[in-house]
Amino acid sequence: GRFPVKAVAETLGVARSNLIERLQGKTKPRRRYQKVQDAAVVPRITALVSARPTYGYRRITAILNRQLRSEGLAPVNHKRVYR
Repeated sequence: GRFPVKAVAETLGVARSNLIERLQGKTKPRRRYQKVQDAAVVPRITALVSARPTYGYRRITAILNRQLRSEGLAPVNHKRVYR
């Protein structure tokens, strides 16, 4: 129904623009982090790290993402690699 977006935004303590975008379905709500997705890349990361012990998580992420992209898979976030 009709409700004042301003009042709702103030009550929830969020920005009006955020509410309006949510209502129009522009932004998808964040999903919880799932450990299962880590398991898929852990063996690849360990293989890369053992081959290059001096590389940090950022360089490892770059190499990993290059491999994944060449196989047509989605790249992984650097935070996932860091974990």
